[in-house]
Amino acid sequence: MNLKKRTPDIDATEAPADYAQPVGPQTPRRLRRAAEILEAARDMFLEKGFDRSSVSEIASRVGVVEGLVYTYYPSKRDLLNAVLRGMYEPLIADLEDKFSRLHGVRSRMRFLIWRHLRVYVEEPNLSRLVLHEVRTGPEYFQSVLHDLHVRYTAFLLRTVEDAIADGELSPDTDAELLRSMVYGGIEHRMWGTLFGRGTVDVEAMADRYTAMVLGPLLPGGRAHSPVVASSARSHIGQVLDEVRERLDQIEQAVMAAPSPSSNERAGTAPPRSRRKTQT
Repeated sequence: MNLKKRTPDIDATEAPADYAQPVGPQTPRRLRRAAEILEAARDMFLEKGFDRSSVSEIASRVGVVEGLVYTYYPSKRDLLNAVLRGMYEPLIADLEDKFSRLHGVRSRMRFLIWRHLRVYVEEPNLSRLVLHEVRTGPEYFQSVLHDLHVRYTAFLLRTVEDAIADGELSPDTDAELLRSMVYGGIEHRMWGTLFGRGTVDVEAMADRYTAMVLGPLLPGGRAHSPVVASSARSHIGQVLDEVRERLDQIEQAVMAAPSPSSNERAGTAPPRSRRKTQT
């Protein structure tokens, strides 16, 4: 996800009231300065977190006085909102472009899961900022981030609604619950990865997660889902690889063990033989 590319304009009638945009006249010079301030704020938030960053430090990085920053963004929260918008708007635009070309609940669901996993893998610092620094506050549900997240996850709701209309899913499918399962489950699964605890194969994970979430909802259950079949084959292959690796380790251990000496080979007979001799 390229966070520095130009973000699409938002209709003022659709944008939340607290969307952060530079205040004052939008001259080329002011827009360039606003971009410099935002870049410095983004770097600072990623390095130190939102609460531990200060506007004075951001101003110092840009080479301006602190008061000038407030003429562009009235508060540190406005700066954060603008940084988050710079993260989400290109992603939402990319989703809209690719989503519109896909048809069918399987292909759409797999794409949305795959794309969300990529966000965690490709932008771990920003993901940590969103999860750890922003979404833990009580004001989250009245924030710009919440509005952006609703727009971002709306593609899954559209997927379910269209699938119900086309007869791919049952009319009683709970779209809101499914959205929570998908994005909440991925967030829980990827939390450790964000903090350096293992890596994730995005392609394989997307297959498995799509199978787990969508398979039971499809007519005929899991057996008729090609996504599930692909996931099963992938899992079986992984198990076989682990078995081969374990056998190789055993073989190497056996080969490395010292062979018995001639005295050991000609040693005493087994206990049964000794008992026969004594009697």
